[in-house]
Amino acid sequence: MPNDAQNVTWVPTVKKTDGPMYLSIADAIEGDIQAGVLKPGQRLPPQRALATALNIDFTTVSRAYAAAGKKGLVEGRVGQGTYVKDLQQERVAQTTAKKDQPVDMSMNMPPRFENEVLFRKMWDGFQDLGADQGENFLMRYQRPGGSAADCDAGQRWLHDSFGLSQAGEVVLCNGVQGAVLSIASLILKPGDTVCCEELTYPGFLAVAKYLDLKVVSIAMDDGGLDPDALAKVCKEHQPVALYTTPTLHNPTATTLSSDRRSNISEIARIYNLTIIEDNAYGALATDAPPPLAHFAPELTWHVASTSKCLAPSLRVCFVLPPEGVGTEGIRRAISANGGIVSPISAGLATTWINSGLAPKITSAIRTETQRRQETFRDVLPSATVQKDAFHIWLPIPKEQSATELLLGLRGIGIGLVPGRAFAVGNPPNAIRVALGSADNLKELRADLRSLADALDNPQESSWMVV
Repeated sequence: MPNDAQNVTWVPTVKKTDGPMYLSIADAIEGDIQAGVLKPGQRLPPQRALATALNIDFTTVSRAYAAAGKKGLVEGRVGQGTYVKDLQQERVAQTTAKKDQPVDMSMNMPPRFENEVLFRKMWDGFQDLGADQGENFLMRYQRPGGSAADCDAGQRWLHDSFGLSQAGEVVLCNGVQGAVLSIASLILKPGDTVCCEELTYPGFLAVAKYLDLKVVSIAMDDGGLDPDALAKVCKEHQPVALYTTPTLHNPTATTLSSDRRSNISEIARIYNLTIIEDNAYGALATDAPPPLAHFAPELTWHVASTSKCLAPSLRVCFVLPPEGVGTEGIRRAISANGGIVSPISAGLATTWINSGLAPKITSAIRTETQRRQETFRDVLPSATVQKDAFHIWLPIPKEQSATELLLGLRGIGIGLVPGRAFAVGNPPNAIRVALGSADNLKELRADLRSLADALDNPQESSWMVV
């Protein structure tokens, strides 16, 4: 009869005092997978053999393997044993099965990173949330603008991510567009003039149209919004508010320098201009200057979403009002505009922030963004790529039409956004390329090659003719 000890190729490092032994073993499996000690496809020791090696009951090891299986880390094979799952291979298979579907590179979402253990920890946040909250969390309405715990987590996120430490309560809203709608409906009235970059987030333009606001564009250059152009607009049009995305601007991905932020703040003070600062991408930027809310805290509504830097499905946006402005008004506006965030989404964001998981997610997104930028540079080396941005602003040669280019690409199942979608005035001959839409680098490279081929051969684009 074989010696069980010979079958023990891996023994977890656990302490019997660290809670239930089976959970400690399951955690050790997860940790060693993340550390590379346990490899995809590797067989775990037989349950009885590991029980003997640890001097514990067989059922404890059985429960540990079952707990790891529930997390998707291992799988049992009848008559063969328990094996570490090859999660990357599963993802590739799923991606291959979906490849016949059109690739919508118009959706600007964070790229999916390759860290299955981190994904599992993100899902574990639901279990942690359920353990921390009672029945009332599920069976009662929550206060518009977020609970005290969620608002505190938002304040912590703004402080840790952007250094915003001024006093004042943060409120939660359903996404950037919901926040902008709520703020605009609170501080503006129909017919008011607002200004923004000449290329801007289409969601803001939709809000302005819905509220019957007059929009005036501000000229941009390679550094982003031009402060001199802002001063000219303020002098000639007397706008009430400025909407701007100073960090990783959408769609150009430019980031305003510290000097420009300071100049914009001083101009806003001179003309008593309220600033709505969209900082949806700010947490991804590794070397951006402080937000406008730092330079002009008394004038700035700071809006920071989790959709681009944590997970699009959360739809959680933190809103920091200007200094001296209370939160009751914005809470009423959030309620009236249907901008209340789901307490489950808010609670999950709070759990990720308070546990320290949130910055790890952001770091993983940033790392994957760098890999995708390298792929983009390899396929389209002449294009300009802004650091930390997972969207690329791509001007099209004058002899080629961006609209015709996109129609041709749509015929082969690739969707992109034309410059006119962002333009306040005359549309530029350009497109925005979202690097996060593809499921992996292989898929992204194939799509970018199709784009490069269409740019190199404008007369040979594939058209869908019916």
